[in-house]
Amino acid sequence: MMEYFDTNIYIYAFCKNIDNQKQKELSQQLLKDRASHNALLVSEIILYEFAFTCKKLKEDPVTIQKNLKFLSRYVKSTDINVHKRVIDIFENTHLYNSSFDIFHLAFCEYNNCKLITFDKGFKKLQDISKIEIDIK
Repeated sequence: MMEYFDTNIYIYAFCKNIDNQKQKELSQQLLKDRASHNALLVSEIILYEFAFTCKKLKEDPVTIQKNLKFLSRYVKSTDINVHKRVIDIFENTHLYNSSFDIFHLAFCEYNNCKLITFDKGFKKLQDISKIEIDIK
């Protein structure tokens, strides 16, 4: 089964300026394992969130670019049905302030994959979908 990592997994795996060494080690192991088994799925939005957050963390632009190129190998374009599902979830929940998380959820639903994150905010989304959300 394909796995989809929330942006925070990539931030911890790749960035130097992070606050939790255990999450860094876990992220690096998860990424190494899934990439070696070609079981990784990345959305365009992950790339954009990753670049934005890396810049905020004052990471080196050359390193950011190198990591974006690596992640781009696993990108799958977003189907229009993902966007329709996001709009449907908004209509039913009014969780507009969780828009990126809801996109990630809908993307995983459409691609039938598991979502892995450190973000405990995903707990409030677990009842919205049948996909597996693994909060580390």
